[in-house]
Amino acid sequence: MPENKKMTALMLMDLQIDFLADSGRLPVGAANAERVISVANNLIDLFAKRRWPIIVIFNQFKKTDVIGNFFRRCAALEGSEGGNMDPRVLIHDARYFSKAKSSAFTNPDFCEYLKSTGIGQVVICGVYAEGCVRATAFDARKAGLDAVVLSDGVSSNRTSKYKWALSHMRKRGIRIMPLEDYLEIYSSQPPGT
Repeated sequence: MPENKKMTALMLMDLQIDFLADSGRLPVGAANAERVISVANNLIDLFAKRRWPIIVIFNQFKKTDVIGNFFRRCAALEGSEGGNMDPRVLIHDARYFSKAKSSAFTNPDFCEYLKSTGIGQVVICGVYAEGCVRATAFDARKAGLDAVVLSDGVSSNRTSKYKWALSHMRKRGIRIMPLEDYLEIYSSQPPGT
C-alpha cells in the first residue's frame, strides 16, 4: 500500500449489554444508548459496503478484580450475559478484541492487527467517552494513527462527563466531529483508503 494511502477502520468500543441496556449494570441511559447504537449501525453499514475494516473492542473484566468490579458495579465480567454485545448493534463482519483495561491498545493482538493491516486511521464510536473511548483515542495518537471520535457516536452516563471528555480529547489533538460531518468528508473516499 502506498505511504500516502492509509486504511481507515471503524472501532466500536464497549457496545455491551451492561452499558447500553436499561437493565445493564452500568447503563449510559436509554436516550444515549439509542443515539450511540444508531450512529454505530450507520457506520457499520457504510464500512461494510466499502469493505473497510470493522473492529469490535469489548471489556472482559476478571472476576478476581474485586476493587475494579466494585466501582464498575460488576459490569462486563468475563463470561457474563451483560458482557455480550448489545443485540441492537447490527454487526455483519468484524474482528473482535477483548480488553481488561481502559485502552484497546493494552491488547497486543489488537496492536499487531493494526500494524499487519496497514490501518492509519481509526474512527471511534462507543462508551464511556471519558473512560475507554478517551484512553483508546490517546493511545491511537501515540501509535501514530489518525483518530476521529464521533461526537454523537460516543456517550457517558452524565452530560458533564461527556462534555469534559470531548473537550479534553479536542485539546489533545483528537479530531471530534458529528456523524453528518464525517459522512460528508469521508464517504467520498475510494474504497480501501
